[in-house]
Amino acid sequence: GSVGRFRGKLSCNRCPTTLAQDKVTGWGDWKLYLDPGHSGRENQGMWGYSEAQKVLSVALTIQEYLQTYTDIPEECLRLCRYDEKTTVGLEERSDAANAWGADFYYSIHSDAGATENSIVLLFGGWRKNGTEIEKTPNGGKAYGEILNPNLSGAMRIPSRGNWYDRCFYDRGPSTHTNQYPYLSVNRRSNMPSLLSEGGYHTIASQQQRNINTQYKRLEAFAAFQSLLQYHGVARPGQTFLTGVITNSENGQPINGAKVTVGDKTYTTDTWETAFKPYTNNPDLIHNGFYLFEGLKAGETVEVKFECEGYEPYTATTTIKEGTQNGITPDYITFLDVALTNIAPAKVASISLTNMDAVSPLQPLAITFTRNMDRESVEKAFSINHNGKVELSWSNDYTLLVDLNQLLPEWDYTITIDGSVARNSATNQLLDGDGDGVEGGNYTLKFTMAEPDLSAPEIVQTYPANGGEAAFDQRPVIGIEFNEEVNWNEDNMADFVTVTDANGNVYPGKLLHSVILGKSFLQYYLDKDLPLDRTFLVTLKAGIPDMYGNTTDKDSHFRFMSEYRRMKDSKMLQDMNDLANWWAPGGSGSTKGIIIDDSSIALSNLTCTSDPENTGSMQMTYVFDIEAATPLWNIREYWSKGNSIMMNEIENCVLRAHVYGDASNNTLSIMTRVKSTNGLNHNAQMPLNFRGWRPLIFDLNSEAEAFTGDGSMDAPIYIDSFFMIHEDIDPDDEEVPFQEWEGRIYFDNLMWTKWDYENSERNANIEDIELPDSGVANVVADKGAISCDGNYASVATNATVYGLEVYNIAGARVASAKASRINVASLSEGVYVVRALTSAGTVTAKIVK
Repeated sequence: GSVGRFRGKLSCNRCPTTLAQDKVTGWGDWKLYLDPGHSGRENQGMWGYSEAQKVLSVALTIQEYLQTYTDIPEECLRLCRYDEKTTVGLEERSDAANAWGADFYYSIHSDAGATENSIVLLFGGWRKNGTEIEKTPNGGKAYGEILNPNLSGAMRIPSRGNWYDRCFYDRGPSTHTNQYPYLSVNRRSNMPSLLSEGGYHTIASQQQRNINTQYKRLEAFAAFQSLLQYHGVARPGQTFLTGVITNSENGQPINGAKVTVGDKTYTTDTWETAFKPYTNNPDLIHNGFYLFEGLKAGETVEVKFECEGYEPYTATTTIKEGTQNGITPDYITFLDVALTNIAPAKVASISLTNMDAVSPLQPLAITFTRNMDRESVEKAFSINHNGKVELSWSNDYTLLVDLNQLLPEWDYTITIDGSVARNSATNQLLDGDGDGVEGGNYTLKFTMAEPDLSAPEIVQTYPANGGEAAFDQRPVIGIEFNEEVNWNEDNMADFVTVTDANGNVYPGKLLHSVILGKSFLQYYLDKDLPLDRTFLVTLKAGIPDMYGNTTDKDSHFRFMSEYRRMKDSKMLQDMNDLANWWAPGGSGSTKGIIIDDSSIALSNLTCTSDPENTGSMQMTYVFDIEAATPLWNIREYWSKGNSIMMNEIENCVLRAHVYGDASNNTLSIMTRVKSTNGLNHNAQMPLNFRGWRPLIFDLNSEAEAFTGDGSMDAPIYIDSFFMIHEDIDPDDEEVPFQEWEGRIYFDNLMWTKWDYENSERNANIEDIELPDSGVANVVADKGAISCDGNYASVATNATVYGLEVYNIAGARVASAKASRINVASLSEGVYVVRALTSAGTVTAKIVK
């Protein structure tokens, strides 16, 4: 890469600064090499803002401070890169520093993968006979001891410490096999060196500040002061006033807040000024950060905070001046402020998507913009037709309305009276009509769906009917339904049986679950199935749905077991320990997710009945529908340094069990070829199923290249699980819609070798005759309608939801949620009476 000198001085055009021009002296001929890690826009973090961009800004600001406040000679400072266009290789950096004869090497990075924010410092070193040894020449450790409290204090995040690098990455041995530094920049550089990880670009609270132009000056200031102290140079009298402005009600940082100190102003970032390149959602990213640099030390100042929709606030504070023996935070005046929202609450969103066919099974969620006084909202709530609903709260701003007692096909209107409902923080009335003025009513009109009159139907099975359990000796047998069933664990535990052609029964455990409103059964076999046989799965009749419709025939499907003999196997990861798996947003290849809502965790859900299999990896993901990216994918990464090498791939298979969420997102296993960056994955498996299924990567089949040329030469390493989401039009009937969020599980990642040469299929699917199957409905008699002049009524053994009476012109003239209705007040004539029952709708003409 080219090496040049940064010319000019960086400054904030929103925040006038007063930079002292008196320079501290004594720098001498000491050569400093700054290494802003990576190049271009590598290692993208949340919302696509990269580590490479952030650390370049930090390094350029360190350069600015050195040139502004010290007498450093121009020839004593170099950066490995000065812009986002120059590409510098890892070894090229240290080689350049060595050739130049640098006296100190400082590599600037930010971290990825964790769920808790922190810094960490790493200098070259290892352990021998229980004793830590620093690389020579020494100095990285000493600089790290100075930088540690300075950087942690300036960034206001915890530190994981100042570490010998090999001891950090390999903490167990009392004597390391490799007696040299772990990190390339520490290992290859001929001078004292240190690498810092300044917070996590994969954690929203940190990344939303990283995007801010001025925030990175604090990180640079900490490094600048630490370099001066390490080199024995006095520190100049710089000052900073900074903080975060938040909403007192929910703690969210406020965008567009104006801060005034004397004749200086600062406006916190907004979507238009800072976040637009990273998201299409104007309300997704907030940092509330402000900074003034160069105020007079020791002076007490008045600080005014203003923002539309919030009460203004004024505070006074004294600008810190720091001491030569103090730490960096002694030079920084922190002033955080929480402003009070004075905008009236309104309804932010509702959970209904189809207002014309609302299911009674899922509660309606009404989300407000502010925390609400629950009692006042419940008093303000009403629904027409004397509809019977139950109200509850999932939190102070989300009201849940249980709709399961409302009548099918009826039109309802919910009203929340804006003269009664109030928020809990400022006691303002609800702005129900959304005009910005408190007091208007909120109304919501919807129609309940038609009654469900059909019994549950099986929509797919695993193994598929007529298929086989490939590379899976103990398949978790799955049965999926088209709706939620009313499962009774006590009475239905024996509803599934598995038999072979000889009538042998294969026992197991039956479990029921629901995902996205639809039920599925999982049958966990007690033992591996015999090879090369045909099996019949029988599901008993008598399974009811949530409306009482019940199957009246047994259902059946058949499949064949695996026929190849397994020659060898190795458990690569049982998923009972997630120490080496990164968070979903930890990889720079992950695109378009909401990282704060995406995570991995241990779960007690397992794919087998083996008591030694104690858990699995749960991955919760939320793709950002507003992300400014054409790609949505997750590279769920297994740390390269801890991945397992596989030296043999011929006749070999990688297999993991995946618990699908019916999201239709696609999934594959990614492998790394040797130690290069060549990444390959198998064909994407659509997650169009619920429950456990094997994810198979036949290492002899054609792989898809992610990076590299697609070669599959041994040895290979496990790299990741790779998920892809596509933005598919939900109205496109040709392509299945993919959910933007969900939760899946991974278990038992294995390498297996199979005997292809000495194995052949002898069983035939016709070895078992498939009995007649059905899921016919048990439909009660719909009944008959009669009228005695005063009352119309329906006689039926089904559940009656209600009666409706229409005149000959089709207008509804009466209705009742009962099995009879008073028609005495109607004038003489012909009417149509419709009865809504669990067995269907019955109509009849009556003459009055």
